[in-house]
Amino acid sequence: MQLPIRSLIPLLALAALPLRAQTAPEAAPVKLDPVRVTADLWEAPLASIPASVSVYDEAALRAGAVRHFGDLVDQIPNLTWTGGTSRPRYLQIRGIGENSQFEGETPDSAVRFLVDDLDFTGLGTIGSTLDVRQVEVLRGPQAGAFGANAAGGVVRLVTNAPTPFWTGTAEATYGEDALRTGSFAVGGPLVAARPEELMMRFAVQQSDSDGFRRNLTLHRATNARDEFTGRLRLTWNPNELWHWEAAVLAADFANGYDEFALDNNGRNVFSDQPGFDTQRSLAASLRGAYRGWDGVRLTTVTSGARTRSRYAYDDDWTAASYAGFSDLHRLRWVVNEELRLDSVPGATAGAISRWTLGAFYSGIDETSRYSYADLYSSDDLKTAYHSKNTALFGQLGHDFTPATRLVAGLRVEHIALDGSGSDAGVVVQPSFNDTLFGGKLTLEHDLGDHGIAFASLTRGYKAGGVNIDARIDLGSDPLTYATETLWNYEAGYRGHSADQRLTGEITAFYLQRQDTQVRDAAGFGGSYRFFTDNGHRAHVYGLEAAGTYALAHDWTVRGSLALMRSELDPFTLSNGNTGGGRDLANTPHYGYTLGTRYGAGQGFFANAELVGRSQQFDSNNQNEARRAFRVVNASLGYAWHEWTLTLWAKNVFNETYDKRVYFFGNADPDYIETRYEDRADPRQLGVTASYRF
Repeated sequence: MQLPIRSLIPLLALAALPLRAQTAPEAAPVKLDPVRVTADLWEAPLASIPASVSVYDEAALRAGAVRHFGDLVDQIPNLTWTGGTSRPRYLQIRGIGENSQFEGETPDSAVRFLVDDLDFTGLGTIGSTLDVRQVEVLRGPQAGAFGANAAGGVVRLVTNAPTPFWTGTAEATYGEDALRTGSFAVGGPLVAARPEELMMRFAVQQSDSDGFRRNLTLHRATNARDEFTGRLRLTWNPNELWHWEAAVLAADFANGYDEFALDNNGRNVFSDQPGFDTQRSLAASLRGAYRGWDGVRLTTVTSGARTRSRYAYDDDWTAASYAGFSDLHRLRWVVNEELRLDSVPGATAGAISRWTLGAFYSGIDETSRYSYADLYSSDDLKTAYHSKNTALFGQLGHDFTPATRLVAGLRVEHIALDGSGSDAGVVVQPSFNDTLFGGKLTLEHDLGDHGIAFASLTRGYKAGGVNIDARIDLGSDPLTYATETLWNYEAGYRGHSADQRLTGEITAFYLQRQDTQVRDAAGFGGSYRFFTDNGHRAHVYGLEAAGTYALAHDWTVRGSLALMRSELDPFTLSNGNTGGGRDLANTPHYGYTLGTRYGAGQGFFANAELVGRSQQFDSNNQNEARRAFRVVNASLGYAWHEWTLTLWAKNVFNETYDKRVYFFGNADPDYIETRYEDRADPRQLGVTASYRF
C-alpha cells in the first residue's frame, strides 16, 4: 500500500524552495574540518588512514548527480556489482561477495553495507543518497571491526548529523525516463535556550521513474521504480558525561522487475506476468558514549532492522512458451549489539599508545516462501534461516617513534547457524558451528608533513554455512560448506604535495583465498536448485590508486585506476560439478575514472567524467563475460546565494553494456543454452533545482 505523502513530496520540495528558515547569524567563513573515515575501527582523517579507502563527499555526489549508491558504484576502484535486480544489491570488492540470493540461498554476504549504524548488508536496494554527507568504501578484509560479513570490505553511507542551528535543503529533479524526485531535509535544535542539548535532523524523499523498459505485451512500464525514504536522527547531550545518538529509517521501494527478453534487445520486454523487486524496511539504532571514567570511553551501539521483500519474475519472459512465474517472499530480522571500551587520546603511556576492547552480538532470522508454477509443474518451497554471531575483539597501537607506529588487532568470533527447507514433502535441516579467528598487523610511517606510508597483513574469513534448498540432490549436493580463510597483504602511500595542489593515494595488494566458497546451480528454464560448496585455492592481486590536482583555485582534474589479476584453481565439487582454471568472477582486469570539475561556491560550475571498466565474468560456474565499457557523465549548472540549478547527463554517448549475463536454456522447445543480457541504463538527461538554507 502506498503512503499518501509519496505523491506530494515533489510538490512539497518545490514549495519549500523559497522558504528561509531561521538560521544562525552570518559569521566569518570557517575552515572546514578534514574528511574523516568513520567505517574503520578507529575513526581517522582520510589523509592519514593506513588502508585502501575511497571517500566521496557531498560536493562530489552533487556534481555527479548521484541519487542512489547505484549511480556511483562503477566509479569505485575494484568494487563491482551484479544486476538482475531493480537496484544494485549484491556487491563485490576485489572479487569477494555474493551475486544473488535466489530461492533457497541464505543471506550470507561478504561486503558489509551500512547506513550510519543501520545494517543493510545484502539489502542495498534502499541505498538512496538522500541527505548523505559522504560515502565510504573500505577495501580488503575488515575482520577486526566487522568480522564474518566484511571479508571483502565495507560500504558505509554517512548522513548529515543534527546541528545546533537550523539548516536544511529542498530539492526537485525531473528527467528522462519519467524521472520525478523530490526531497526535503531540515535539522536544528529542539531546545532554543540550549541548542546543543537536543538536536534533530529529518529527511524525506520520493522518487519515481519508468525503469528504462517498455512492455510491448501489456503496453506499460512494468519495470518502473517507486521509491520512498524517510529518516530521523536525534542527538542528545544530557550532561558532560553522556552523548546519545538515535536514528530511525523507513523505506518503501515498490519497484517492478521486468528486464530480460529472449532477443536481448535491451529496451523492450514481452512478459505477460511482469515481476517485482520490492523492499520495505524499518530500522532503528541507538548509540551512546560515556566519558565519566578516567582515561576510558564506553560506547554502546544497538541496532535492529525488519525488512520484508518480494522478488518475482516471469521465467519465460514472453506471453507464450512454458508460462512460468517465480515469486519469492522474504522476511528478515537483524539485531546487532556492540559494547566497546576505548582509551582516551593522551591518557595512555608506555608501550601501548592506544587501545580498544569490545564485544559484539548479531542475530539474523529470515523466513521465505517461494512459489513457482508453469503448465506442467509447480513448486512451494519454504525456508527458515537463523544465525547467531558472538565476538570479542581488540586493537592496540604502539609508537616506536612519533613518526612510526604499529597497530595490531584480533577478533575471535563464534558463529552458530541452523536452517530448514521443505518442498513437496522433502525436508532438510542442516546446521553449522565454527569459531573463527581474524586480525591484522599494520606498520605506519609518516613521511614528514606530506604523507604516510603503510604495510599491513590481515587475516579474514568467510564463515561456512548451510544449504536449505530442499530441491537439492541429497545424495550428492552438500548440506553444509566450510569456512573460507583469507590472507591479505597490502602496502601503500597516501599524501599531498607541499603546496597541497596534488593529493593522492596508491595501494598494492595480494589476496590469498583458501577453501574458496563457490555458489552453484543446476537446472534449466525456470526450474533450478541452488547450493554453495568449497573449491580449492584462489588468489587476487592488483593496485588501487586515485589522485586530484588543482589546476587553479576553482578548477581541478582527478582520476582513479584499479588493476586486478586473479585465478581460481580448478576444482570438483562434491556433486561432481567442475570449474576454475580461469579468472575469478567479478575481477575485471582494469577500471578507471578521469574527470574534471570547474566552479567555485557561486556562479557557473561544470563537471565531466569518463568511467571505464574491462570485461568481467559474472559467475564462477559459467564462462560468459560482461563486455567492457566506457561511459561519459557530465553536468553544468549555476549557483547563486542558496540556489543551485544543475543540468546533468548520464551515459552521454548512450553506451551499450551489461549489468548481468546469464548462460542457460530458456526458450522452448529445445532449451538450447544461450547468452542472455541485462543491459545497464541508457543515456538519461535531467535537471535538478535545490535550495539550501
